[in-house]
Amino acid sequence: MTNAKYKEGQQVEYKPVGGRDSNTSSSTGTIERVITEDSPAGSTGVTVKADPEHPRYEIKNNNTGKTSAVKEENILKAI
Repeated sequence: MTNAKYKEGQQVEYKPVGGRDSNTSSSTGTIERVITEDSPAGSTGVTVKADPEHPRYEIKNNNTGKTSAVKEENILKAI
């Protein structure tokens, strides 16, 4: 069982760096995978820490086509 708020296939607006309240611009993308255990993720394959209580989301950026692992709190909204 997972506490994931979003699911695969959803379009979302998110902050790729700096956190939800940062002054960086937001991006849009599609959730490719909900990560609920430590796993390589994103275009670089870096291992991210995740568990069912604190999932990460592998998001494919609509502009660049690259994927990155994003914490749930950095997703602003589903679009």
